[in-house]
Amino acid sequence: MRSRPSVSRSVACLALLAVAVLLFSACGSRRVPPSGKVSPAASQLVARLDRLEVRRTDAFPQNHLRFSFPAQVVVSDPPQVRRVASALFALPTLPPGVYNGPADLGVTYHLTFFAGARLALTVTVDATGMETVEGMGAKRTADQSFWATLAMAMRLPDPGGVAFGGTVVRS
Repeated sequence: MRSRPSVSRSVACLALLAVAVLLFSACGSRRVPPSGKVSPAASQLVARLDRLEVRRTDAFPQNHLRFSFPAQVVVSDPPQVRRVASALFALPTLPPGVYNGPADLGVTYHLTFFAGARLALTVTVDATGMETVEGMGAKRTADQSFWATLAMAMRLPDPGGVAFGGTVVRS
């Protein structure tokens, strides 16, 4: 005949299970500090911007992703261009280290900002995976607020970040 496990053993097992759940629930997540305020130099640059060219590339066309908007869009409304640039500079920086994140489907947006006829800034933003932003010094991570700002500037009907990652076409 089996004896009942002691209460202390049950409590220890529950505590161990709780710790395991907490540890594994953080796998693949990212905690990033905010980048802080936009620097005076960045503010001066943003104030001069008047045009934005957005170009999408797909590193894995065999994924057959469908998008609700063209691969190239030009934003020529200066206030909208400046909102996008300000949103980029306000994004949190990505601390150094190794990260486990969601699947990266290879969709990247190349954002080219102009001040008059002059090229002022080129930034790449991954729409899937860790949603990294490069071209502004330290790597940053895009958030829903950034995607919504970009969608509004591009005059997309649904200003959610999901549209930028594409939809898998099932055949």
